[in-house]
Amino acid sequence: MVVYRLKKLNKGCENLKTKFLIVTCENDLNLSYYYDSFWLIGVERGCLDIISKGYKIDFAISDFDHVFDEELDLIKQNSNEFIKLNNEKDFLDGKEAIQKAYELGATEVLMIAKPTKRLDMNFSLIDFCSKDRVKVFNENSIMFCLQKGKNIIEFDKYQDYTYITFFPVHQTTITIKNLKYEVSDLMLLPYSTRAYSNCFVDHQDGIIKTDKAIIVIFNK
Repeated sequence: MVVYRLKKLNKGCENLKTKFLIVTCENDLNLSYYYDSFWLIGVERGCLDIISKGYKIDFAISDFDHVFDEELDLIKQNSNEFIKLNNEKDFLDGKEAIQKAYELGATEVLMIAKPTKRLDMNFSLIDFCSKDRVKVFNENSIMFCLQKGKNIIEFDKYQDYTYITFFPVHQTTITIKNLKYEVSDLMLLPYSTRAYSNCFVDHQDGIIKTDKAIIVIFNK
């Protein structure tokens, strides 16, 4: 692993920020909402997305095998800290970025990621959500982990999404109220698809009760 500290971080701001946004791909999202209160971590071509939108990268971390040499130079020039990982490593680039965030004291980690042709890489997002407490999102979807017990899914916050899916990583008993499809004490086996494609009832907050943590996915 090669580390270059290219610019001095703003120490006053550093003491205040405990939120991290990891950008793993080019996207159409507006990053201005996050810039003032989040550290920006770039992974692979996500670094170029941050730069193209006029922002500096706080931490660029990846093996950078999906960027050209001239793009890599641009990333180095626009990063406060540049970390080049070995191609042969124990963890995926995204996992390395998450670990970096928590090493720096993160209390909240968001990740912008899109589905790719690599199904195995898409599966890695489940691990990030369930084990690393990361909220993953893009222009069309958002995925995060609901903790066991009672959870409220706010209509006003998520009404732009058409489908609501609950994905268990453990054997889980779930009760769903105030969504189109309700159920009481439904037992879900790990990775079951029985709680897919639910949706809101107009102006009602969904009530979800589970005995284990479960992933919720909103899709447009």
